[in-house]
Amino acid sequence: MESPIITLTTDWGYRDFFAGMVKGKLYSQIANLRVVDITHGVSQFNIPCAAFVVRHACLGFPKDTIHIIDIDSQETSTTAFVIVEYKEQYYICTDNGLPYAVFGNDFTKVVTFHCDPADNCTFAAYDRFCGIAIQLANGRRPEDLGTRKDGLVPASTYTYISSNNTLKVYVAYIDAYGNAYLGITYDEFRNIQRERPFRLITNGPTITSLSNTYGTADKTDLRAKEALTVSATGLLEISLYHASAERLMGLHVNEYVTFNFAG
Repeated sequence: MESPIITLTTDWGYRDFFAGMVKGKLYSQIANLRVVDITHGVSQFNIPCAAFVVRHACLGFPKDTIHIIDIDSQETSTTAFVIVEYKEQYYICTDNGLPYAVFGNDFTKVVTFHCDPADNCTFAAYDRFCGIAIQLANGRRPEDLGTRKDGLVPASTYTYISSNNTLKVYVAYIDAYGNAYLGITYDEFRNIQRERPFRLITNGPTITSLSNTYGTADKTDLRAKEALTVSATGLLEISLYHASAERLMGLHVNEYVTFNFAG
């Protein structure tokens, strides 16, 4: 790639200087580099939310894109640093359940690499991930940079449970607007619904229909209005018009809402 792309997905926040350190190191070593900040706003050490972001924001980048993902990145006896190759892109992260939550066993290869015992390694993205990204951008292959391994550390993933006339769906992610993304796609939902009427039970209002917009039918009515929609990710989403569904409907990641279908 004439102009390499490196993305950053982290829990660093926007107060500190960490992103600047990493970008400075990358720009000083890679010609014509483009760095894309996916987000630095993942809540600290929140692996499920980070996996959601990577799955929906990173996989669509072009061939040879390099992704640095720094969430709870500590090398231990059970959590190695890894390069995951998937559809000709490279994901540099920690094997702490996050890559499994994104890829499962659907990857081309996984390569482990380590910190040099003689070097400091308190900031994995800066001390180690940058060096790996620089070598990949300069044409090195993952297998030249570490040791192949067969799989990833498993992680529990929450999606949905269907039985008879009830569907329990877990909240996978909540965005800055307080919209809740559910762990089920529109197509999966329709296959289970089978055109039956439904009632979506939350800690707030009950929802009985699927909408194609956040807004209300009457644009002069600016009161908070609950809606079940299909998000740009393809997942179902619960929202409130001009309000936070998270706060007003008591929604939380990894907790479930219930759909009841007419028999």
